[in-house]
Amino acid sequence: MRPGSGLRTSILGWVILASFFAACANVPPRRDDTPEILVIREDYLRSHPNGPFNPEIARGEIAVGMGYTDVLAAWGMPDARVADPDMEEEQWTYVLHSDNGVDWVRYDFLFANRLVAEWESSRNVGSGFATIRDDPRGVSLRVPPSNASSLGDDARKGGAGAMNR
Repeated sequence: MRPGSGLRTSILGWVILASFFAACANVPPRRDDTPEILVIREDYLRSHPNGPFNPEIARGEIAVGMGYTDVLAAWGMPDARVADPDMEEEQWTYVLHSDNGVDWVRYDFLFANRLVAEWESSRNVGSGFATIRDDPRGVSLRVPPSNASSLGDDARKGGAGAMNR
């Protein structure tokens, strides 16, 4: 064995490990496919055969620069949508629940001029009814101010209603 080859092997190992973690950090968001999303996606890809984001849509991924219809084809209808027509911005929110129904990941996609400009995510890992930990990275969410009047007449702020037994 030549002198210094152990150092080169060690450096190569660290470079491979670092590139693996860097690749994992830049994975685009992906949502599990439902039968409805698969139908929407198939229709979109058939009607837009030369779309610039077709490879991402076919994989069910979201990328910066996608338009509304691209995101709809990739992930389906959002769980919530907030528009600000004055600033030409819109935010779509998707909440992905785990099989146990307690854990979730929330994605907020910000559209500027009808194109995905950025997104933020947060997650919650729970056990039973108590949260055991939040996202250790401390990812923040930009949540628009709530508008209680849009909740209807039956909406109440804070507190809990009477318990039925």
